[in-house]
Amino acid sequence: MRISDVAIWLAPFLAVAALVAFVAALRHRRNAARSAERAQALEKRVRMLEQETLYLVQQRLKAMSEAQWRGPRSGVPGPLYESLAGTEFAEAHDSVLEMFSHATERAEQGAEGLLLAVARKLQGLANGQQLKINEMTGRHDDSVFLEDLMQLDHTNAQILRRAVGMAVVCRAWPGRQHNATPLHDIVRGAIGRIMDYKRVHIVRIEDTRAVTGRVVEPLVMTIAELLENATRSSHPQTPVQVHVQLTHSGLAFVIEDAGVGLNAAEQEKATRLLNDDSLSIAKLGDPPRFGLAACGALARRYGFTVSVDTASAFGGVRAVVNLPRTLLTDPVRSSASPAASAPPRDTLPGEAPREAPAKAQEPARETVPETAPSTRDDDETPAPVTTTANGLPKRTRKKAAPSAGPAGQPRPASRPAAERTPREAAASIGAFQRAGKAAADRLRPSTEGTPES
Repeated sequence: MRISDVAIWLAPFLAVAALVAFVAALRHRRNAARSAERAQALEKRVRMLEQETLYLVQQRLKAMSEAQWRGPRSGVPGPLYESLAGTEFAEAHDSVLEMFSHATERAEQGAEGLLLAVARKLQGLANGQQLKINEMTGRHDDSVFLEDLMQLDHTNAQILRRAVGMAVVCRAWPGRQHNATPLHDIVRGAIGRIMDYKRVHIVRIEDTRAVTGRVVEPLVMTIAELLENATRSSHPQTPVQVHVQLTHSGLAFVIEDAGVGLNAAEQEKATRLLNDDSLSIAKLGDPPRFGLAACGALARRYGFTVSVDTASAFGGVRAVVNLPRTLLTDPVRSSASPAASAPPRDTLPGEAPREAPAKAQEPARETVPETAPSTRDDDETPAPVTTTANGLPKRTRKKAAPSAGPAGQPRPASRPAAERTPREAAASIGAFQRAGKAAADRLRPSTEGTPES
């Protein structure tokens, strides 16, 4: 067979082989392109997942951590890539966020429990110290020592107020029960629980109604915290004024200072502390500030409202406590009350009271009279009877004869107050303190704590 014939017979096979090779090459090329595209897609997805994971750690977890401090309004952002929403990868990230949230809540609960235990321990120590101070006040008559005791009593009242404030933020109860108390005694009891009490001026309290017993301690605590903020945020030489304003639904305690006021951020923070019912210790700042948070918690529990703004007439801050009519009751007959006779006092020993000094000195004059009591003798001469302008008989005071001593000698007149010895003056102060403390103990129904809920 000739070579040309062989070539003719091989040509079709060679053509088919070439075609097959060409098709295989095209398929390989197509597969290679698909593999490259798949590799690029996988690489892109890996980069996307890496970026999403970094975004979870650097942004979403950080935002959730900040939300524990700033409140839920700050929000936690969603996934960086919307295409991942609903995938197993996104669900895994959401699980991480949920675990982080649960861990944070458990940590907050542990911190609250620890803080509550510390606060209750401080309350117990302060109450024990208060009982000891009361005992020493009734046992000693030295005026200088009594003045030091009153200073210690005032400091102890501030420690107790701060401990109770921490307990309230930790969802506990104030721990004191009182009878219905007049508004004036509510304000004076609150003034006695702050450090710079001398700067507080009671401008006007004309309402004679009283506050129901279960709200007395929360209201005193709230007003005391607002007064403390007012004195701390204003110049030491400026006054802080308190007055009671009648409202349509009840009345309002208005506290105004002459400080620097609040900017927009501070105003927002104060409003959040007063109104956020989901507030936790982590959201109170570093270091945590319990004052306004305790005011808001007490207001929500007992049915009154607290607001803070910059509408003070003196350029500072105005705090308003609105008390509804349902928390008010008829006036009480006795002027003494648990709030007024609480351990903190408006004036310390040795300082003149700012209001009604004559009333404050009245018990002392009754305790240590300037003249000895006299009895009527048989030879007393009746005083002449006189009549009024209407013709009615008018009774006149009779003078009793001086009482005689054992030997028939006239009893010497007592020395005037200016000539008394320091020991005699201290005796009168001690008697006055014991009388006031005894009256307070009779009026105070209970100082035991209520359940801590």
